[in-house]
Amino acid sequence: MEITCTFGSFKIMQTMENKDELLIVSKWKSLSKVFGSSRIFMINKKESVFGVYVCKQECAETLIELIKSIDYRDWEHFKINSEIFSTRLLA
Repeated sequence: MEITCTFGSFKIMQTMENKDELLIVSKWKSLSKVFGSSRIFMINKKESVFGVYVCKQECAETLIELIKSIDYRDWEHFKINSEIFSTRLLA
């Protein structure tokens, strides 16, 4: 799932090992605003991509807080793209 809002762009992926664990990927500035810097780790130095692991409950609570924090003038910047209903075949 991808979420774009005034706080940044976030990509949320479920981990393979633990079905309750999610990886949220974004730029440092966006993640540090939401999660604080102590939990964030670097994924790709060249593209300056960072990530943070959260459980599904924490992710839901964080999304609720993000939505509550959006100013009414910024709703046009809020987008959610999801591949939940599409099928992907991996070789």
